[in-house]
Amino acid sequence: MFAIKTDIKLIFFVITGLMLGNCIFISSIFADNTREDKDRIKITINETNLVKDSHVLLKDIANVQADGFLKEVLEKIEIGRSPKPGQVKLFEKKKILSVIEHQQYLSENIIFNSPQKIYVKRESQRISKSRIRQCIDQYLAKALKGRDYQLKSLDIKGLEQYSAGTVKLQIDSGKIINNHGKLSCHVRVMIDGTKEDILNISGIVAVYENIFFAKKRLVKGDIISSECVYQQKKNIYSLRDGFIKTFDEISGKIVKSSIGKNDYLKSNFLLEPPLIKKGDIIRIVVKNNNLLIVASGISMENGFENQLIKVENIGSGKLIRGIVKDKSKVEVIY
Repeated sequence: MFAIKTDIKLIFFVITGLMLGNCIFISSIFADNTREDKDRIKITINETNLVKDSHVLLKDIANVQADGFLKEVLEKIEIGRSPKPGQVKLFEKKKILSVIEHQQYLSENIIFNSPQKIYVKRESQRISKSRIRQCIDQYLAKALKGRDYQLKSLDIKGLEQYSAGTVKLQIDSGKIINNHGKLSCHVRVMIDGTKEDILNISGIVAVYENIFFAKKRLVKGDIISSECVYQQKKNIYSLRDGFIKTFDEISGKIVKSSIGKNDYLKSNFLLEPPLIKKGDIIRIVVKNNNLLIVASGISMENGFENQLIKVENIGSGKLIRGIVKDKSKVEVIY
């Protein structure tokens, strides 16, 4: 228990000293009392308190008066765990007294002032959705390397109040957008370098690129030229694979399947032009194990690489079949 000395005792000794005329005795009493006042510890607890950290220390809720290192030691006494950020926790006076009494190095010469109930609120902060969106935008701009994109929607799950401190947001590395433009990732919330939370993020992203469309209806056998196509920006995630981004990919190709007006061109709807066209003068190469004959001929039909086509030998007028090897060579094997 704490012994609290009062001024009544002091007055009694002063009066007695005066009656006895003993000035030395009076002086010694005053000297002792001054020394006791100097050694006395005074702890004053506040009724309401705002704390920052996860644990409540005595310095967070009280004014401590003590000499030397003792003040520092007292202030570091841990009273208990703090409430969650933004919430309030109640401590009873008897609990705090019990914690302090268990400090073995303390004397009994302590003055302790405290209300019966002590309220502690944890400092907090909110992270806005706009800040999360800004973080996602910065990540996308870097990942998409300057391509024209739009974050069309964003859903954030798990956002709550956080402890006070410096906030840093970290996004999982790797691919966060699938082939249909659906965004999915986790964002780690770091406060003063410590992970506080993980947020689940989802959304829709559009990436716009110039792709080729048909100016008119194109039918099987048509040859692609600059006059029959045009370019326009389109969200590529709304298209199937195979869209065309450069004219070199389609120039001179042949339409394999009909393409409607204003439809985008797909690579699987187009064919490479034939290596040999009908009417081309070609070389007919006839060979077997011991024989090689080269003759001039005329292609009787279009021919693609490694395709079997009909050709006419100019010298004999004979029609034969051979395999297209390049733009001017058909090979006949016996």
